[in-house]
Amino acid sequence: MGTVHGSSVLLIMSKRRKGGTSGPQVKLAKCDQTQPQLPLPLRDGETTEKLQDAWSRSLDVETSCVTLQAKPFRHCIIKNYLSEEFIAKLETDLSELSFNTKSNDLYSFKQTNDLKTADSPSIGAFASLLKEKMKDWLVEVTGIPLNDEVAITSSIYEHTDTLLCHDDELEERRIAFILYITPPSWTMADGGTLDLFSSSEGRIKPENVVKSLLPTRNSLVFFEVTASSFHQVAEVLATDKRRLSMGGWFHGPPLARPAQSPEPKVPLKPWTDGYFDMVEDWVNPLYFDDEVLARIQQDFEDNSEILLEDFLKEDKVQTITTALQAKDLKWTQTGPFNKRHYEQVDSTSMSELVQQVAKMFQSEAMFLLLGRLTGLTLQSEDDGEEESHGTPKCWGEVRRWRHGYYTLMHDEDPHNNDFSLDSMFYLNSLDWKSEYGGYVSYIAKGEDEELLTVVPKDNALALVYRDSDTLRFVKYINTRATDRQTSGNQDGSFFEVYNAYYE
Repeated sequence: MGTVHGSSVLLIMSKRRKGGTSGPQVKLAKCDQTQPQLPLPLRDGETTEKLQDAWSRSLDVETSCVTLQAKPFRHCIIKNYLSEEFIAKLETDLSELSFNTKSNDLYSFKQTNDLKTADSPSIGAFASLLKEKMKDWLVEVTGIPLNDEVAITSSIYEHTDTLLCHDDELEERRIAFILYITPPSWTMADGGTLDLFSSSEGRIKPENVVKSLLPTRNSLVFFEVTASSFHQVAEVLATDKRRLSMGGWFHGPPLARPAQSPEPKVPLKPWTDGYFDMVEDWVNPLYFDDEVLARIQQDFEDNSEILLEDFLKEDKVQTITTALQAKDLKWTQTGPFNKRHYEQVDSTSMSELVQQVAKMFQSEAMFLLLGRLTGLTLQSEDDGEEESHGTPKCWGEVRRWRHGYYTLMHDEDPHNNDFSLDSMFYLNSLDWKSEYGGYVSYIAKGEDEELLTVVPKDNALALVYRDSDTLRFVKYINTRATDRQTSGNQDGSFFEVYNAYYE
């Protein structure tokens, strides 16, 4: 951590003589170090013109103080933005503020309230610098007509904290900025980098991280906020350091946002005929007992969810887990990063056993069993009935989850358009802890309160009935999960057979 120094005010003592009489001693302030200035290179007209030209033509340029780059979107790094003395003062004053814990599908970190009215000379001085001098400089360099609105907060990211892929577009945000107050010893191994994503023209979807900026102490990063300014704060891996920063947005007239192409509907299909023998051979006999079924159905009707432990016979669990760990089984990553990031099995590489298990969960026999377990109408109505529900359908995936994987909540998510029964069957998740992430969280649309959390449990089937106003996400799996190693699994991953059933 930096050494804290007090404000340096030089007091000059002078004597005034008038008529041979010694006058009063007067204290004169040579300079006020509490008022920060823009770095000298930013006050140099030649440097500003060079940056202005590069910005307007989307070119790269580098000076001793400033690095401006155009790809994957225009961003700028200013080194040694303030004096170390002032940075140390900010660090001290920020440590006396209250930071609120913030955690949802997108992020996990601590943050202050808006600092516009913070009762701290150093914070107030920094805010004034942004509003009175930095804003005008940015307008000159970028040509963006900024107004007087500047939002500013301070954030702390500690071990496993992260902010996942997003574009920052909201209201009238035009330029985002971050001032880093991290320890001087911060390295790439500590994580917490500002990752920038490439995106396809016309698609406005993040593709891959193409640049990772180290949060170097006393550097200020800013970038233009657009529909393609996808970025994230990578997970902090350091256990003994805090990633402290101040950041926010300069505002201006909003840009017209390009129309978003809706994601294609997930294709639904009717059940696969048969599989009665396989279901009977694989599923724990307990779940065919009439009394047990009656109790489960009542619990489900009361709560709209249930966890069925030891769902498959133990020898079958070992068989399918081994098949999913096979080295020749291929996995495909899903996306885009601003909505989801995990792996699903490549159907072309599935062994016959994996194929049969996937089909079993989408079979007529499984539909009928789930209907008895939940009381839902998961079987076809007679053709002659006027109030026919039609043929029940489903869709599903065999997934692999490990460090760095997640899904985010989105109102336009096609998986959330209808009433459905979510079915999550977990494998290789022995001793999984919620502190790793990887749990499923259900949230009512428009609210922050969590309705239900489903933590992966080995050989357990979780069933949740939800409506169109209930959103779900899988919490980011953090680095703690890599400490969990099971037989034949060195990366701490687990498997999920996920299916959504529709009446």
